[in-house]
Amino acid sequence: MNHPDDAALEALEQLTLHLVWQFRLDQQRAFEPLGISPMQAFTLMAVQGGIEQPSALAFMMDVSPSGISQILAGLEERGWVRRELDSKNRRQVRVLLTEEGKAMLRQLHTRWREVSRERYARLSPQEIEMLTHSYRKLLDDPPAQGVKP
Repeated sequence: MNHPDDAALEALEQLTLHLVWQFRLDQQRAFEPLGISPMQAFTLMAVQGGIEQPSALAFMMDVSPSGISQILAGLEERGWVRRELDSKNRRQVRVLLTEEGKAMLRQLHTRWREVSRERYARLSPQEIEMLTHSYRKLLDDPPAQGVKP
């Protein structure tokens, strides 16, 4: 296994921090016109992905239980999610997307695609493929079906 030297790691660290910040700004630019924060958008995406328990959402998002409760309350007020008792365990609450929440997710996806397209337009198709492969490798995630490594 190759291990990068300290200079290479330092360069990657600096570039990663800068890129993460740029992605955060991209999220704000994409989502704020829709009236939704990046944290609210991420919560909707997580619920769509099958994370239904508020405690699991809080853990995954690294927020306090009261913090996730506030996020969910805001999403619920807007009609994008609903909370209900779990039919299998009446002490548990499940978070579910509403039809309005699904519609908001479609809008979020469209806006994120527009903003992402601008950022990734500087890369060739081969560079995008290589970047995708590198991300998967860093995440230790096997390639999706039909996607070349």
